[in-house]
Amino acid sequence: MTPYTEGPDAQAPDGVRAVADAAGLEAAGWPSLLGAEDFFQTPRWLAVQEVNSGTAMDFLLRERGGRPVAGLVTAWADTSVAWLLARPDAMLRRALEQEVPEAAGVLRDVAGGDPDRLLPSLVCGGRHLGRTRALASPEATAEDLAALLEKAETMAAGRGAATVCFPHVDVRDVALTGLLERRGYRHHLSDHYAWLDIPPGGFEQFVDEMSAHRRRRVRLEGRALADAGVEVNVEPLTQALCTRLGQLDANLLRKYGNPASDEGSARMIGRIAEIMGEDVLVSVARQRGTIIGFGMVLRSRARGEEQWYGHRAGFDYEAQGKLPLYYDVLYYQVLDAAAKEGATVLHAGIGSVKAKLARGCQVSEQRSYLLPVHRTEGNAGAPADDRETTTR
Repeated sequence: MTPYTEGPDAQAPDGVRAVADAAGLEAAGWPSLLGAEDFFQTPRWLAVQEVNSGTAMDFLLRERGGRPVAGLVTAWADTSVAWLLARPDAMLRRALEQEVPEAAGVLRDVAGGDPDRLLPSLVCGGRHLGRTRALASPEATAEDLAALLEKAETMAAGRGAATVCFPHVDVRDVALTGLLERRGYRHHLSDHYAWLDIPPGGFEQFVDEMSAHRRRRVRLEGRALADAGVEVNVEPLTQALCTRLGQLDANLLRKYGNPASDEGSARMIGRIAEIMGEDVLVSVARQRGTIIGFGMVLRSRARGEEQWYGHRAGFDYEAQGKLPLYYDVLYYQVLDAAAKEGATVLHAGIGSVKAKLARGCQVSEQRSYLLPVHRTEGNAGAPADDRETTTR
């Protein structure tokens, strides 16, 4: 394989360059591109993904006059990566199963009738679930974003990718959606992203603002948990918790068809604890001292505003039975703790749209954008260490 190498403009004042690894992003000025809702593209979280993603990642920076004005995260996706909710072949299959209107056209025109032909793919904008995008400062122009896309598309061709994919672009990101469509990307609905404005009064205010019917139901759910000896607390994530939380995390992943092992999940959670420190919390359900469920939340403090992001969860389904654990663990107790800390938004992510709407969330449509790539002859997805600009 001929390795991808950067052109002569890579280090120029008005060029696009690859930052060597997540550890170099701070010094490169990456944080100046981040908004309050860009937690999953912060240098610290990208350091977590760099370790946990199981693939090569690149960090592209567009500079003008020696200053960063836009940035783009990319990750190499082939059949070896386990993050199916951001892998284009699995996303298209799910869209076809759900009879998403645009999916059949994408299958025909981009995948040649077979979702497997979307791989390998260069996944862009971050592989987090919802609001994948290019970062841009207020000074960034359409030409700056186009320069990033051109570099990514060139990288993809040089490495033998079949497609370039932005997995979860928010329809409100009109600058990016317009640019992608002008460059020939096709799209299909990927999911809906949910978030909830946190009431200052926490859980009690949240419940008081519900309809009388739903308020009674929530109170009954709380009584059922108490009667079953279940207590839920929001607390720091410690290494001592990781083994049990890994078991529960793997339970949930396997339930929905994702490959997972207890040990692998425990290692992943342990790395998050190590890197994120006090900015990762867990809402833990214990039944008479035994952990039977958890939800992980990540704290973002950007531009003077604190927002919380739901990230992972897991349950002991046998112990849970018909107990209403899910919402108490992932919403009610987290809302209360977040309000006490002065957080303003709880990001609930993708999936379970109807249930989230019923609990006061707002939602926005997400789209998977795909571009077929003309591969450079002889390249077919060689290992990361054969590529000059990738990181490990």
